[in-house]
Amino acid sequence: MMKKLFSLVFILIFSLVFSGCSGGSSSGSNKEKTGGEVTIWATNINVPVLKKAAEEYKKDHPDFQLNVVEMANDDIRSKVITGLQAGGQGLPDAALLVDDGIQGYLDKFEESFVNLSDKGFDDHAKDFPKYKLDSVTKDGKIYAMPFDAGPVGVFYRKDIFEKAGVDGTKIENWDDFLAAGKKIKEKTGAAMLSYDTNDSTVYTILLSQQGLGYFDENGNTTLGSAESIKVSTLLQDLAKNDLLLGTPGWNAWVASLSEGKTATAIAGAWLIGTLQQQMPDLAGKWDVMMLPAFENGGSRYANQGGSSFAIFSQSKNIDETYKFLEYFTTNFEMQELAMEGGLFPSYLPVYESELFSKPVQYFNNQPVWKVFADAMDKIPSVQYSENDAVARDEVIKSQAGVVNGTDVKDSLEKAKNRVENRIK
Repeated sequence: MMKKLFSLVFILIFSLVFSGCSGGSSSGSNKEKTGGEVTIWATNINVPVLKKAAEEYKKDHPDFQLNVVEMANDDIRSKVITGLQAGGQGLPDAALLVDDGIQGYLDKFEESFVNLSDKGFDDHAKDFPKYKLDSVTKDGKIYAMPFDAGPVGVFYRKDIFEKAGVDGTKIENWDDFLAAGKKIKEKTGAAMLSYDTNDSTVYTILLSQQGLGYFDENGNTTLGSAESIKVSTLLQDLAKNDLLLGTPGWNAWVASLSEGKTATAIAGAWLIGTLQQQMPDLAGKWDVMMLPAFENGGSRYANQGGSSFAIFSQSKNIDETYKFLEYFTTNFEMQELAMEGGLFPSYLPVYESELFSKPVQYFNNQPVWKVFADAMDKIPSVQYSENDAVARDEVIKSQAGVVNGTDVKDSLEKAKNRVENRIK
C-alpha cells in the first residue's frame, strides 16, 4: 500500500514539474501571455504605425494591450523632464524621445532608464548605423531602441536649375554651390537657399556634417572652432551675394519652397513626404543630392532629427514593453509599415525592401529613398549634451548677425562666451 502511495505521489510531482516547464505555451501554440497595459508616449505620425504594429503583435500575444498617448515633441520633453525630476512619477512605460535630447537625460537621470543592453538589445546593434547607436548609448550600454532617422540631402528645383543652365549632379563642394547660386540668381531671380530664421537648423546640419555637435566630449562648446567658422562664413557668403532667403518660421519656409522663391532646401529625408503632400503640383520638378563637401573628398552626410524608444525604470511592465518595442524596431515588416507611414527607418536590413528601390514618380521616377538609405552608414556621429538648447539659442543670435555682415569670428566668440556664462 505504501509503495503504491509513493508511486502516486511521484507521478503527481512529476506531472506538476513537467507542466511547469511547458507552461509557456498551450497545445503547441507559440502564443505568449502578457500582463498589464503598456503605455507609450509618441508624436502624431507615429501613433497609427504603433497601433497597427500592436494589432500584428497581438496575434501571437493575445493579452497584450497598448495605450498610445499622442503628444507633440515639446510636450513629451517637458513631461519627461518633470517626471524624471519627480523620481519617475507620472511617466509612462516608454516614450519616443528625440535623439538629440537622450544624452542629456542620461547624464542626470541614468537610473531612471532601463539598461537595454542588459535586456539583450546588444544582439541587434549590428542592424543599426553607428551614429544612431552612439546617440542612445552611454558608457557602452544602450538605453533606447533606435527608430526613425533624418539623413540629410539638398532638395533642389530641377526646373529652376535647368532654366539657369546648372547641373545639380556636378555640384561637389560648397564653392560649387555658391557659384551655381550666383548663376541661378542672375538667370531666374530665385534665391539659392532658404532657411528658418527662428531656428539654427541649417547651422546645426552643416556643423554635424563635419562631425561636431554644439559641445565636444569634454563639455566644451564648439562655437568658435574652425568648423563653426566654416559654417558661418558660408552663410555670410550666401547672404552677401543675395542667395540666402530668411523665412520667419516653418510655414513661411514651406511657402518659399512651394512658391519657387528658392532653388534649394536643406532637410532630412522626411521632406519627401512634405513636398508630396503639400506641393503635389510640383511633381517632376524636384530632385535631391547629398550635401556639398567643405573640401573635396570631405563628408557630404549629416542627420536632422530622428527619435528612439526609451523604457522607464519605474514601469511595472518592463518585460512586456521591451518585448513589444524590440519586435517593432527590429522587425522587417514593421519597419516597412513605418516607412509607408511617412517615417524613415534606421533599421538597416529594411533598406533591402523593394520600397527603397522603387522609383518615386514625384522625383522624376528616381529612387530617392535609396539615395538616403545609402547615406546612413556614412553619417558622422556627433556629441549631444544637456546644454544643447542653450547653445542653440546663442547660435540663432549669432546667425542673425553674421548674415547681416557681423564679423564671423567675433560673433562666434561672443556667442561662445554667452553659452559659457549661461551654463556655469
